[in-house]
Amino acid sequence: MSMFKLSKDDKAKILAGNVKHTARTTRDIPIVFLSFDEPNADANWKTLQLTTPHQEVQRVHGVKGFDACHKAAAQAFPNAGYVITVDADSIVDPAFFELRLPKGIGFMSYTWGGRQFTNGLMYGNGGLKLWNTEHLMSMKSHEASNTERDEVDFCWDESQYKELPGCYSTVYTNASPYQAFRVGFREGVKLSTEAGKVINKDNIKEIMHAANYQRLLTWLTVGADVKNGIWSIIGARTAIRQLYFNNFDYTLIRDYEWFDEYFKSFETITERGMKELQDAVNEVYGFNLPILDESASLLFKQLQLHPEKPLTYDDVHWRTNLKLFGWWQ
Repeated sequence: MSMFKLSKDDKAKILAGNVKHTARTTRDIPIVFLSFDEPNADANWKTLQLTTPHQEVQRVHGVKGFDACHKAAAQAFPNAGYVITVDADSIVDPAFFELRLPKGIGFMSYTWGGRQFTNGLMYGNGGLKLWNTEHLMSMKSHEASNTERDEVDFCWDESQYKELPGCYSTVYTNASPYQAFRVGFREGVKLSTEAGKVINKDNIKEIMHAANYQRLLTWLTVGADVKNGIWSIIGARTAIRQLYFNNFDYTLIRDYEWFDEYFKSFETITERGMKELQDAVNEVYGFNLPILDESASLLFKQLQLHPEKPLTYDDVHWRTNLKLFGWWQ
């Protein structure tokens, strides 16, 4: 998330009460549903309207650019100090609206985990987000970014972006082959970067967050048990091949018009094409990464156990087995 300077007066104004004085739980905050071209958006919008326990819910649709659409979310409720955004491919757990707000939230934005239906992962992707509207209007990210760090993601500035425990949305990114491919490709890129720089394949164990490494391996292998799940795997594998062997401009992942054209070349996937993707990921990670079949994928998802957020670097030392595979030597 972008850093920017605030005057003492601005900070005092924000801390003094941009949230309604009566706001105590998430049900007191306006909701903005963000949609663009998701095949399941209309159905999920109807579900959200039935789920939200108040009338302060609006939809922002078709705004090009990640920075622009989030600023539109802030503008949807111009008098609100905070808004909660819901991605169009997500369904919200009604229990979310009973959560108490963090104490002293101030000039911060927060995310709860979202659970990926395709591969069972639970982290910030697709999660519900509580945004300070001043923050949204001031930040410069994605297409508006003026730093390399913020060109494709929000979450690099830990002083203004915090993960909270719990998972209160299920993310369905498999409504079409294209939707599934796009999310896999985007996550393949984002998880392969650190502060806006692609991680050299020879330094993955030294630089990549271990939790991101495990998430990335999951995108590359799991999902064959759900409709279109294989397309998320293909998308993630294609991203790795493009990043490490084709000098790919990774900022293109924020451009959905580019994605529309790019995906046309994937209308048919040949055995040779799948082998090329397999060879690429094997070379990058140094071992054979199989695509789990339907049964193995289903079993894997039933074995997943997600650690509580926030997850620190020290946590993953003992919560994973990666030390057995050359990490932290």
